[in-house]
Amino acid sequence: VLVGDDVGATGASLKAKGVEIVTEPQEAPWQPGRTVAEFRDSEGNRMMLASR
Repeated sequence: VLVGDDVGATGASLKAKGVEIVTEPQEAPWQPGRTVAEFRDSEGNRMMLASR
């Protein structure tokens, strides 16, 4: 899990660089107020972005 302040902007930046976004930024169902997104790294592993 990578944690940052702006998951939407980070996700857009990754997408612009050709990274596959698996799950677009959305509110985490397990923690209201936290935004999460998933992407695949260069080796195909699923990684998660999460807001603080």
